[in-house]
Amino acid sequence: MPDSMRLDKWLWAARLYKTRALAVQGVSLGRVIVNGQPAKAGRDLHVGDRLRLQQAGLVLEL
Repeated sequence: MPDSMRLDKWLWAARLYKTRALAVQGVSLGRVIVNGQPAKAGRDLHVGDRLRLQQAGLVLEL
């Protein structure tokens, strides 16, 4: 298991977005916040990072 993973790849692998392209689009629109900061799709996620995701009128905090 890798120590980190790209944000867009993780969002797709966790099935929060249907494709990686949609994950990139959601991140670029500011719908994904990592540790209280707006994120970029290429950002590496690490164990313990906190995510806030706004999608379809819902807010998910992971």
